[in-house]
Amino acid sequence: MDNMFEGLWSFTTQFSAIIITTILICAICITYNIKVRGQEEDKELSGLIVIIDMFVSSVENLVVSIMGKKYRKLTPYFLYICLYIIVGSLVSLLGFESPSSSYTITLSMAFVTFVMIYYFAFKYQKWAYLKRYINPIEIFTQFTPLLSMSFRLFGNLLGGSIILGLVYAMFIGFQSSWAHGSIDFGDEGMHWPSFGIWNAGVLGDDTWKMQYTYWWSGVNIFTSVITPFLHMYFDMFDAVIQAVVFTMLSLSYWAEGMGEEQELTHKGEDRNSSRKTNKLKRIELQK
Repeated sequence: MDNMFEGLWSFTTQFSAIIITTILICAICITYNIKVRGQEEDKELSGLIVIIDMFVSSVENLVVSIMGKKYRKLTPYFLYICLYIIVGSLVSLLGFESPSSSYTITLSMAFVTFVMIYYFAFKYQKWAYLKRYINPIEIFTQFTPLLSMSFRLFGNLLGGSIILGLVYAMFIGFQSSWAHGSIDFGDEGMHWPSFGIWNAGVLGDDTWKMQYTYWWSGVNIFTSVITPFLHMYFDMFDAVIQAVVFTMLSLSYWAEGMGEEQELTHKGEDRNSSRKTNKLKRIELQK
């Protein structure tokens, strides 16, 4: 019975980070929508709204450049994917585990990309897409996008969390040994305060002493000066890079599934665009 409730608590803790991330994304989208619609034409947009607008435009341009103007409607999906990865990493600054550091999350995101590859392939190439499986190697390599995308995102974000955890543990150990010293637990010997975090069941009633000391040791000059720069890289810069890479890979796989039809679509759009431009030029000359 105790094991069952322990598993439920672990699930709830991880699920809470997903809920917070989703709420923050919804708040950003609603605020942006209200601000833009209620904005007067002759009034300048605020700095935050301008940044969000640039972000939306960048993702939209990326989708159109790879998939074509016809699939501009895919922009909201990739906006959510990018925000989910970025905001999820920033949530870890509040003490929660980043949702993307769980392989279940990254596998689910990559699975959507994997399924949509076949959607676009059968939509444009029909059954001709199955000709590739004449080569038996293709049967095994078809799962490459699913595995590579899920493990790439999972490994990069989890690796950053592990590095930050090791850095915090090292600096807290230095601080606690210098300011508080190690604690004597009799038969257990002398240990740093961090020992109580990973060996709570061994120390029994004295565990709280190490946990209390360890908690206060986290507020020290080493972590306060050095770790903010590490958080800027692993929780902000790296998250943005991984979001862009995941988006570009998804769009590239989908465009590849469309095959030659994708090239014809882009050529047709270019011709239509040039025709409209020439028509406008003729109208201006007539005027």
